[in-house]
Amino acid sequence: MKKLIYILLALVFLASCKDYRQEKEVVEGNRYSQNFGIAVTDVGYDITLTRNGSLLHLSREKCDSAIKIPIQSAVCFSTTHTAFISQLGEASSITGISGTKYVCDSVVSSMIADGKIYEIGYDKQLDMERIISLKPDVVFAYGIDNESISGFQKLEKIGIPVVIVDDYLEPKPMGRTEWIKFFGCFYDKLEMAENYFDSVENKYNEIKSLPVENSPKVLVSLPWKGTWWVPGGNSFFANFIKEAGGQYVFDNESTESLPYSLEQVFWLASDAEVWLNTNEKTKRSQILDVDSRLENLAPYKNARIYNNNKITSEYGGSDFWESGIVHPDVILLDLHKIFTSDDADLHYYMRLE
Repeated sequence: MKKLIYILLALVFLASCKDYRQEKEVVEGNRYSQNFGIAVTDVGYDITLTRNGSLLHLSREKCDSAIKIPIQSAVCFSTTHTAFISQLGEASSITGISGTKYVCDSVVSSMIADGKIYEIGYDKQLDMERIISLKPDVVFAYGIDNESISGFQKLEKIGIPVVIVDDYLEPKPMGRTEWIKFFGCFYDKLEMAENYFDSVENKYNEIKSLPVENSPKVLVSLPWKGTWWVPGGNSFFANFIKEAGGQYVFDNESTESLPYSLEQVFWLASDAEVWLNTNEKTKRSQILDVDSRLENLAPYKNARIYNNNKITSEYGGSDFWESGIVHPDVILLDLHKIFTSDDADLHYYMRLE
């Protein structure tokens, strides 16, 4: 059903004007991303979304079967989308965001405060009438569920394109950052996006090559109602840990979140030297508010504990999951410093005492 809806959303762009996709030049393949592809046409770009096989046509010429670029206005379902757009210097194009109170970007926050960006709600509280009134050139969404399908169809029927952004599915940190090329096409700034990505990749690889003499074992997350959900061993954050020189205690090939019992974690993490990403906690003692049994967990007593909430919005939005997506080199450097005990100047992380 979901795949069918993806295809239906894409069909609006397929065929009603002249064939402008001539002399197509395929961009050199993505180096990390697995979920989109770009081809440059004589008047714009063709973007393939790998997961559902849909094709988006972006054109500098007005055409019923394509999205006119560069776009002038956008609505974003995720603060991650705003980070990509802001990095391209196009924050002024954003008119609506789902979760405005969670935005950390100072420019975007100022626009929200000035009434230039509106809250569009989320899930069952999604304000479709607000989105329609904003008349965006594109709505950047992610995922599709039963609640959003009818709303997306309504937007498509009145000519507002809904584009599904699958960056969050990337298992490699640089793969997620590579989606800046995707956003760059909508603003006709692909070359700028490629240059930025190349610069970040160079810095990322330099940090990745730095030695870590004693690779620490790393525990992540906190339990929820007795179950410890953790990123799979080949997931986005697990790969961050590995590429920074750490040993992830949950070693497997999964890219999905996996459930562990407290007993399993007590055993697997018994010799963990570093504990990361403890939700909203800012002090070591607050961990026991989750489950008092954690007082007997070896890493609670012995490990160095760090949380990725050093920079947050007033209401708890995390800049780690916002600007960190376009600055993976900064996250990697934080982790390298943590793993080598050289943690005096961390950007996204703070140590819990």
